[in-house]
Amino acid sequence: AKQLEGPDFAADFQAFTEELCQSTSHLVAIKEVSKKLPAEVHAKYMENAAYLEDADSHAVYPTSIYRQCDALTLATPDAGTIESVMSTTVTTTIKIARNVLDPSNHLLFDVYKPLGRCVAVVDDKVDKYFGAEIDNYFAANNIEFTKLVFSGNEVDKGIEDVERILVAMKKYRVGRHEPLLVVGGGVIADIAGFATSLYSRNTPYVMLCTSIVSGIDAGPSPRVCCNGFDYKNLYGSYHPPVLTITDRGFWKTLHPGWLRHGVAEIIKMAVMKDLSLFELMEKHGPRAVQTKFGTEGDSVNDAEFQDVCDLIVGKAMEGY
Repeated sequence: AKQLEGPDFAADFQAFTEELCQSTSHLVAIKEVSKKLPAEVHAKYMENAAYLEDADSHAVYPTSIYRQCDALTLATPDAGTIESVMSTTVTTTIKIARNVLDPSNHLLFDVYKPLGRCVAVVDDKVDKYFGAEIDNYFAANNIEFTKLVFSGNEVDKGIEDVERILVAMKKYRVGRHEPLLVVGGGVIADIAGFATSLYSRNTPYVMLCTSIVSGIDAGPSPRVCCNGFDYKNLYGSYHPPVLTITDRGFWKTLHPGWLRHGVAEIIKMAVMKDLSLFELMEKHGPRAVQTKFGTEGDSVNDAEFQDVCDLIVGKAMEGY
């Protein structure tokens, strides 16, 4: 609303959204609400619904709001040979954000408030440092929250670890159109993303990245996988998150090794794809590493440097 109509219109719309979210009505399907409309208004609603069934059946009976499938089928006159061309269009969004776990931040709220709950797979090390903040975010926004904690170590990246996530998703009755929230680094991104690709054949997920590698590489990547028979990434599929959020605030807990891994990925993108990113790293790279990308020391209050760090992350993501 803000981008299309301006801040004044957006403010009114936001106020309406917040008021609606205070009641249970936001969990009621529109088709059910329509039954309570005046007869002539309901008749018009049904007329539009009938039109959409022919004009765009996906709008009425969507496979998923995040995915649309199309096909063209051709056959010989005797139907002895049939050929088909099939395609799937996936909608995904990447956000470079700050203070994602501040209850006033609506990135996660907008996904999970309409659903009434959130089921999350969280890296055990992330839970140690940020578990309380994650719990508080959903509690403050009155969203039912179920947290499933799993190891994010490379040694725990086998098919059996993917199965554990699948079992947990079934236990808590995750719906096929309900985005699983995945919070962690590269390993959790891989195995939880792979699990969602298998669960109900294709279940959406939101990726909240907590490391540099996941934030610019594994997190938004459509390639999800796990190890098997001592082979790295033996099993896998192509299944990108419907929303990827990278917040540098999580990087303040990274030890130097994990920091170097991430910087190496950024430099790789700069060398291969983007001279301007390379120049940014030449100029600001040392300070970025020293301050864990603006999360430590006086850099936290340096607005210009904060913008530079976001720009570096965004350009690395774009290059990827």
